[in-house]
Formats: sequence, structure tokens, C-alpha cells
Amino acid sequence: MRSWLKPWLGLPLMLGVLSAALVGLSHLRYELSLEMQALAAEKQVELKEISKLRIELASLTRPERLRNLARTELGMAPP
Repeated sequence: MRSWLKPWLGLPLMLGVLSAALVGLSHLRYELSLEMQALAAEKQVELKEISKLRIELASLTRPERLRNLARTELGMAPP
């Protein structure tokens, strides 16, 4: 084979490798995008749950409710 032809044989191989790497990176980017969307949706669900729990905590720690529990269930009286 002629010596000037040998370097050109590696070019299609390098192009193939680079093309495969580009396809792999595109696939990885797509998978990460899907995962990021799923995590964002999960974050919204958790934030709603936190909001509900804060409302419940505020409801359970109302001074009127605590006074009533102290009188009825614990038999306490004002000082």
C-alpha cells in the first residue's frame, strides 16, 4: 500500500468514534433531563406535604386548644 494512503485510513475510524461519543453524550443528556424533571415533580410533591404539615402543626399548637387539653385531659387548672 502506498505510504500517503495510510494516514487517511484512520480518519474514518476517528470520525466513527467521535460520532459514537456524540450519540452517547446526547443520550446521557436526555436521560439526565428526564431524571431532572422527575426530581422537580417530586420536589413539588414534598413541598406540598411540608405545607400541609406546617398547617397541621399550627392547628395543633393553638393556645386555645392546648388550654382545653390541659383542663380536660390533664385536669389542670389556671395558676
